[in-house]
Amino acid sequence: MKLFRTSTMLSICLIGISVAAVSYADENIEIMSVDGSVAIEDPLEKTTKVVRPNSILTTGNLLTTGPNSRTVVRVGSDGFVVLGKNSKLEINSGDKEKPGLFKQLSGIIYYALNSIKKDKRSIEVRTSTTTIGIRGTRFIVTDNEDRNDIGMRKGVVSVTSTEGDFEIHKKSQLDEFETFKKAAAEGVANNEREFQKYKAQTQQEFIEYKREFSLEANRMASFDGKRVVDLPLGGETRKDMESFESYAEEWLKTVQD
Repeated sequence: MKLFRTSTMLSICLIGISVAAVSYADENIEIMSVDGSVAIEDPLEKTTKVVRPNSILTTGNLLTTGPNSRTVVRVGSDGFVVLGKNSKLEINSGDKEKPGLFKQLSGIIYYALNSIKKDKRSIEVRTSTTTIGIRGTRFIVTDNEDRNDIGMRKGVVSVTSTEGDFEIHKKSQLDEFETFKKAAAEGVANNEREFQKYKAQTQQEFIEYKREFSLEANRMASFDGKRVVDLPLGGETRKDMESFESYAEEWLKTVQD
């Protein structure tokens, strides 16, 4: 009987260890694919190490890509990130009290993250000027000297300024104004004075000053300092997004968002 109890307890312990191992493995930060030069920098040890597919990263290290390089990274059960050329990203795991955190220092990065249930920790992406709050979505962030924008594919994110209010220009309303202007030129609205009045109202009504705003699917926000233009997803941002989605398709199709 004693031998049976000992054997049973040993089996339970082994099962517990197995479950913990699976749980721990599921939270690994793992390199799935590498094109070109990809490395991790340890800011404390001041070392740099080249990474390859199946490499496991330590939370808090800085992941970097070189020119003409890109990589797909699985971030435990959170989802995947895809780094483009000349990008730098720090990945920090969180807990119930502290959100999971991505610090994007530069470059262009695509985020595809699983939906977050109410009892799970939230996730944030921080850049030099914004904090992006997430609960399961797909979007791309570009933070370079010549371009700074966020493009949304699915879901909704909240974008908060790290200092002061944004000056938000609603591009959708400006598009409506262009449609109105075209109609006026075709004679639908032939009263010039009413047209000029409408134009003035449009320009005044759709500039907002906010510390935080929401960005929805198939929209993008283009930043120039504190000036933000909210407009339909398009241009280089859409092209970059489609390129990343094609490159990482094998992994992105498993995301539950």
